[in-house]
Amino acid sequence: MGARPRLASVRSRLILLALALLIPALAAAGIIVYAGYRHDRQEVEKHLQETARALSLVVDRQFGQLEALIWALSTSPQLLEKDYAEFDARARAAIRLPDTWIVVADERGQVVNTLLPPGSSLPVIESKDHRRGLTAGQIRISNLFTGFMARQPAVGVDAVVLTKDGSELYVNINMLASTVSSILADQGLPPDWIGAIVDRNGTVVARSRDADRFVGKPATSENVERVRAGLRQGVFESISLDGVPTLLALSRSPGSGWSTIVAVPRSEITAAPWHSALYLAGAGGLLLTLGAMMAWLVGRSIADPVEGLGILAQRLGRGEPITVPASGLAEIERVGSALAAASMELQEREAALRTSEARLRATHENAAVGIAEVDREGRFISVNETRCKLTGHTREELIGRHFAHATEAGSLDHDLELFAKQVAGELDTYTTESQFRRKNGSSGWARVSSTALRDASGGFLHAVRVVEDITERRAADRRQKLLIDELNHRVKNTLATVQSLAWQSNRSGISPQMAQERFQERLLALSRTHNLLNETHWEGASLRTILETELGPYMTAPSRIGISGPDVQLAPKQAVVLGMAFHELATNAVKYGALSTSSGKVNVDWAIDGWDSGTVMTVDWCELGGPVVEREPSPGFGSRLLRQTITRELAGQLDMRFEREGACCTIKIPIGLPDQQAA
Repeated sequence: MGARPRLASVRSRLILLALALLIPALAAAGIIVYAGYRHDRQEVEKHLQETARALSLVVDRQFGQLEALIWALSTSPQLLEKDYAEFDARARAAIRLPDTWIVVADERGQVVNTLLPPGSSLPVIESKDHRRGLTAGQIRISNLFTGFMARQPAVGVDAVVLTKDGSELYVNINMLASTVSSILADQGLPPDWIGAIVDRNGTVVARSRDADRFVGKPATSENVERVRAGLRQGVFESISLDGVPTLLALSRSPGSGWSTIVAVPRSEITAAPWHSALYLAGAGGLLLTLGAMMAWLVGRSIADPVEGLGILAQRLGRGEPITVPASGLAEIERVGSALAAASMELQEREAALRTSEARLRATHENAAVGIAEVDREGRFISVNETRCKLTGHTREELIGRHFAHATEAGSLDHDLELFAKQVAGELDTYTTESQFRRKNGSSGWARVSSTALRDASGGFLHAVRVVEDITERRAADRRQKLLIDELNHRVKNTLATVQSLAWQSNRSGISPQMAQERFQERLLALSRTHNLLNETHWEGASLRTILETELGPYMTAPSRIGISGPDVQLAPKQAVVLGMAFHELATNAVKYGALSTSSGKVNVDWAIDGWDSGTVMTVDWCELGGPVVEREPSPGFGSRLLRQTITRELAGQLDMRFEREGACCTIKIPIGLPDQQAA
């Protein structure tokens, strides 16, 4: 049996109860804190999106001013007539933004550059990459580039103008990236927030923090992918270029194609919820500790009286008187009072039970039948004295042995099969008869009734086997059956004999009156045979008398029946068995053998051999002149009865032969000492 699992105490259960009450409250508070965090985050995301869109509009408005200016300058008569000196003066007057300049270039190089003093030598730019894809009447906002003359990051608004002579002029308004950064600074973003403007390639054009460090460099890889993919807007979690975890909003300008990014450090969003969570954890831990301590104290005030009830229950189990101490708890004292009352009632019942057990034990031990209890394996648990006497074993020899220890193999399988079904719950009670062998070697028969005892759930506990010795009853039944069969057989044979007598009496060709007389004579002879058996009660008779009585009805002619041999007085059992045997042989001869024909005859001779310690009588029965025997007939009841009675009842020998002219039978039986025979 395994170790008993450790059970929870009252104290631990109360502590668990306190925790069960506090933990849901703390969990609810945690959910509220998390819900507040989610609400604050949604508000921040909304504000970030609005700020990013507003910043995008500011950038578009700034570029809109530059686009208006370049449209105005591209229609200037001085530019169309290629009066570059007048156009230079007008362009310088039109510029309002700081760090902004205008460049005009023809096919050969720059013709106007307001970044340089008037009259300065202008550079020749052989590369035309900056004009690629630009057509007359189209305005384009560039990505960030490093100016040829300014040597600083800048952006530009480009256009191509057709002059009056049909040639093209490239007009460009350039603005340093620092000017864009100043626009970003003017938006008044919170100090911890990060604002950035990136071009269509994802390059940082302006940044509210560390602009000198990051302007002209690509944004984070995730933002570069979003910008190049043309993402219009969205809110994402990311890591800024300076390694700060942030929550950012991105908005794409529909005019320039540039994107504005506004990010807030995630620590600003999570700081307040974290503080609330830490406060909640500290307060919750304190509450849990106090609750557990209070539950432990209350549990101890309950556990001690309960343990006292356990001590009372142990005393109740030992049958000791019980006194209930005061506990201060009404329920505990009621249980204690109930235990005290149960103790008194239990003592009274135990006294009655002991008296009942004594009567039952006496009945069990003195019962006329064997009673045994066996476990599920079939081993004896208890046996009474009658069961011990049944096989001649002692109680100590039987306890622990299987109930089949003395059962003969021929009747064992059925009993074991039924017992297996009883253990499995398929049978509650069964009865069987089995042959057993006693300790001294003799055998007998027993009737066994097995009844299963089960627990409340139907499980097998043990079986009670009631064993009755039926050896004598079975022998009596067997003898009775044999006598009934013999009676039936004799009645049939008698009727057959009467039929044969009637037939033989009427076939000789004599007158009916004579046939009737002979038939009556034979019936009287047959009646005398039965009278002889009735007179002696089959207790003994002379062998010759028995033969004459049995064969007398068939002695219609002197030579038909031959009887020869010394006078022998048979013992009662021998007389009965031989009378039955001769009756069977005579009946068979009348039905099928020599006496069934008019010419057949029967010779019976006997002799006595051995006149010392044992005497054997040999009887020869031989039929002659009967119907020809073609093949040996199948043995019937008469032949089996003949062999069984001679060999078993008289311990003799039987030799039955079927010669061509009729049946011959030799019987040898021991008949006792010479002084036991009559002269």
